[in-house]
Order: sequence, then C-alpha cells, then structure tokens
Amino acid sequence: MNPSRGMSFDWSGSGALVASLLCWATVPLFLRSFIHEMDAWTANGVRYPIAALFWLGPLLYSCRQGRVDGIYFRRALLPAVFSLATQSLWAWAPYFLEPAMMAFLSKVSSVFAVLCSFLVFPDESKLLGSGVFWTGLALCLLGFLGMTFLGSTIPTGGALIGIVLLLFSGIFFAWYGIAVRWAITGVDSRTAFAIISIYTSVGTIILMAFFGQPSRLLEMTPDRHIVLVVSALVGIAFAHVFFYIAIARIGVTITTGCQLLSPFLTAVGSFFIFHEVLTLGQWTSGAVLLAGCALLMWSQEKVHSYRAERKTPKY
Repeated sequence: MNPSRGMSFDWSGSGALVASLLCWATVPLFLRSFIHEMDAWTANGVRYPIAALFWLGPLLYSCRQGRVDGIYFRRALLPAVFSLATQSLWAWAPYFLEPAMMAFLSKVSSVFAVLCSFLVFPDESKLLGSGVFWTGLALCLLGFLGMTFLGSTIPTGGALIGIVLLLFSGIFFAWYGIAVRWAITGVDSRTAFAIISIYTSVGTIILMAFFGQPSRLLEMTPDRHIVLVVSALVGIAFAHVFFYIAIARIGVTITTGCQLLSPFLTAVGSFFIFHEVLTLGQWTSGAVLLAGCALLMWSQEKVHSYRAERKTPKY
C-alpha cells in the first residue's frame, strides 16, 4: 500500500468538479436564449424528457441486473414533486431576470436548505447556537438585498416577479434536496436521478400540454433545436452526473462549496452574450451573498463533524 496515496491529487474528481461548475453556469444562459422562441412550460416539457431519455438505457440495464429495488420507484415520487415545482419556477425566472442576477440570487436556496433542515432533523437546531451560522445568515440577507437594490435601477414589475419566483424556487429546491437524501438511501445516485427525472418529465410534459405552446417548436430552425438538445444534456443530464462523481471522489463539502463559483462564470458569459453589466455594488453584494452561503455550509458541516465524533468510540 502506498502511504502517499491518500494525499495524492484526485484528477478525476477535480475534473468532474470543474465540469459540473461549467455545466451549471451555462443553464441561465441557455434558458435566457430561448425566451423569444418558446415559453417556460415548453422549455421544461422538452429539456427534462431529453435528459431522462439519456439515462433511461442505463436505468433499464440496472433494473435487468436486479440492482434497483421497487421501493425506490415509490420513494422517488416525493422528490419528483419538489423537483417539478422547482423546475417550473426556475424556468420562468429568465423571462424576468438577466442570467447573472438569476445565478447569484438562486444561491439563496442554501439558506432555505439549512432552515428546512431544522424542521426535518431536530439535531440541526444546534446550529442556532453557532456564531458562524448567524454570521452566514446575516451576510446572505445583506448580499441578497444588495444584489436586488444596488443595480442601475430599482427592480419593479417583471424584475420583482423574477425575484419572487427565485425565492419560491429556492424553498422547493431545499425540500427537494432533503427528499432526495431520504429517497436515495441505499441506491446509486445516478440511478436515483434517472428515476426522479422520469417522474419529473411526466409532470413537465403534462404542464406543457395544458399551458404551453409546443407548436412553436416547429418554428425554430434546426440549429436552435440542436442548441435545445445540448442545453438539456449539459444543464441537466451531464451536470448532475459530474456533480455526483465529484461528491464520491472528493467529498460533499468541497464539491458543494465550489458550486458557489458558478454565478461568477455565468456573469462573465452573460456579459459577452447578453451584454449584462452588474454594478460594483451588485458584484460586491454577490460576493457577500456567496460568502454567507459558504459560512452556512461550513457551520452545518461543523455540527455534522461534531456529531460523528461524539458517536465514534475512543480507544
């Protein structure tokens, strides 16, 4: 056994982490590019099923090999409901907000994730006595208000609608994460995502049929159809897989923490593609918001580490 093995740099895990960052940074950019070609119901009704079909083959293979217990198909219904709500609200946000604003404000979901965990996991209440937790929460609030009100104009009308959509999307995304944690216990994460994505796709197709205008897809040029498929694969199918690989190889803390870099990548892309320019106040507020999210995750990790240490017998 090589003693230095544990200290070696994990190229595969780091590569997967970088890939997941790049994938998720493109999502607001892709969605924003479709706002004049289709409504959000139609975008959801096409993109999510494409991602689900991509993983359908591996899922069927796992089922034939007897690796998937039927109970997971029942458990996946709950996170799929939250996923559908999150996806529906998130998909409408780019019709009211520019990509960079979307990317930064969407990270407020980290706040809701911690707050929702109080309701599900009673021992999470230990965070209430953490100065790091309260500092992170305060920074998140300051950063969110700064991103909202320190722009070149005060948000009104449609912009306010977009902010509200992101807030509710963040709430549902927090519950989605908790439901996924419960549903995938004992099953490979990629298999779980495949099942959840199928259920979510059924919902997005139904919503598209009732409220969308899928006929507008026929008006798109072939190259735009290709972009639509690429957006589904990159932003949904590939992003999740790279994220799972990174978690498995280099851990949850580093992987989740580094995801806070994605809004900066989105902002750079939005500047060149949509000429979106953030004010100095917004850049500063965005950095404060992400710093607050990082502190929240750090405080939660400290509680989990302390709990695990208490349960570990000393010899």
